[in-house]
Amino acid sequence: MTARSSANLWDSLTNLLYAWHKLIGFTILLLTLVRFSIKVTTRRPPYSQSISLVKIRLATTLHYLLYVLLLLVPLFGWAGVTAYPALITVGDMNLPAMPFITKDEVFAKQLFQIHGYLAFLLGGLILLHTMAGLWHLLINKDGVFQRIWPSSSTSKIF
Repeated sequence: MTARSSANLWDSLTNLLYAWHKLIGFTILLLTLVRFSIKVTTRRPPYSQSISLVKIRLATTLHYLLYVLLLLVPLFGWAGVTAYPALITVGDMNLPAMPFITKDEVFAKQLFQIHGYLAFLLGGLILLHTMAGLWHLLINKDGVFQRIWPSSSTSKIF
């Protein structure tokens, strides 16, 4: 998508890719808000006593960073498409304009640049989080993965 726009290849495919990108990003923003509200109103199971306080704090920090980035990445993208303006998504639906963001293409490009950097950081943290979960499941076998997995008397994971 970005390679096509960098090559100044603006055709129906490029527009469709950006339209889907915007729709998916806005959906992620809404789902993150729902998930965060569930997180703050639901009690989590305790960590095993075998897990050190340092690891618990690292996990907590990583989780909050993920939530912050899951909010900031789409917000910067939304602000960018508002400033550009390019609010059309799939099926010619329009995203609502972000309040207090005026039309300014230079500002939009800065917002998109921040959006991109934060997205790469988010991707790296998601990879780190996934690897840590698999480490706990396959190597440590310390119950951390089972702590977050929906439990059922009929299903066992590894």
